[in-house]
Amino acid sequence: MSEVRIEHVFKRFGKVTAVNDFDLVVKDGEFVSILGPSGCGKTTTLRMVAGFERATEGEIYIGDHCVSSSIKGSFTPPEKRDIGMVFQSYAVWPHMTVAENVGYPLKIQKVEKAEREKRVQEMLELVHLGEYGKRYPHQLSGGQQQRVALARALVAQPGLMLLDEPLSNLDAKLRESMRFEILSIQKKLGITVIYVTHDQGEAMAMSDRVVVMSKGVVQQIGAPHDIYTHPANKMVADFIGLVNFIDGEVKGDRVFIKGSNISFPNTSKITGEATIAVRPENITLSADGGQIEGTMEARFYLGDAVDFRVRCHDHLIRVIVKGADVYAYPDGSKVYLDFDKVMVFARNEQN
Repeated sequence: MSEVRIEHVFKRFGKVTAVNDFDLVVKDGEFVSILGPSGCGKTTTLRMVAGFERATEGEIYIGDHCVSSSIKGSFTPPEKRDIGMVFQSYAVWPHMTVAENVGYPLKIQKVEKAEREKRVQEMLELVHLGEYGKRYPHQLSGGQQQRVALARALVAQPGLMLLDEPLSNLDAKLRESMRFEILSIQKKLGITVIYVTHDQGEAMAMSDRVVVMSKGVVQQIGAPHDIYTHPANKMVADFIGLVNFIDGEVKGDRVFIKGSNISFPNTSKITGEATIAVRPENITLSADGGQIEGTMEARFYLGDAVDFRVRCHDHLIRVIVKGADVYAYPDGSKVYLDFDKVMVFARNEQN
């Protein structure tokens, strides 16, 4: 296992700062995801840890070894960093069998053939491809090819595993099963993992901690539950899960929906104009009265839940109710909402 320290790292491409003062410690055996929209700097950060990009400023440590330092002018190439890397595109070699693909890192390390074959078979068994060693990549499904890439990255027993959106090319059901495969292997081997994704569901399900990035800047670092329930700003609240934003105004210790007498406790330090945020699952929907009156505008059946859209005070509020009857509230009917777990952000804050 390897602890990773990324200390005040910057990456600039000309006048563009792709990564701005990234600072993080990943503990031995920890699974950390870097999450954010396209272009936020997450993959550039991962590539700097891997050694495929050189940091403009700052230092990166893998274990006790400083692999990149702008201060010392030192830089360790990828092949000497004790890492395994899994790419979005799988990057398996079509002319090699599954066993040859997986065993290639050991061949480069000049591991003896008998030992190499033993470790390759062990790794194939670990990723549930024990009987596929003689097949070629074109004879495998996408999920199986991703398992080959994972086995190849793990076979050399690296201290650190880096994964760059490895599941984005898979269909939804396969993505869900593969995320638990990866997590199971990580727990079994006790390996340190840095995982890059734009899929918040993956990050929340797999990670010990999540790093949320936007425009090259770290917005928040924390456990998935903490980031979801206590987002640091509007950007995090909006990117992690679903949320309704409503114009508000703080008066004393209350925050009011703008243009109404409806208010909620203000536990933030925000004053003046504000944005009220509430997640769809934290809203109670009723036809029998409640805090906020609205009109049912649309309903979407999701199988295990119904996604209701209610028009209230010039806002379209999204309410998700598990096990609801899609026909219980017809379009155009009067309904009532009660908000729970309201969050308050500054109005002028960028999201």
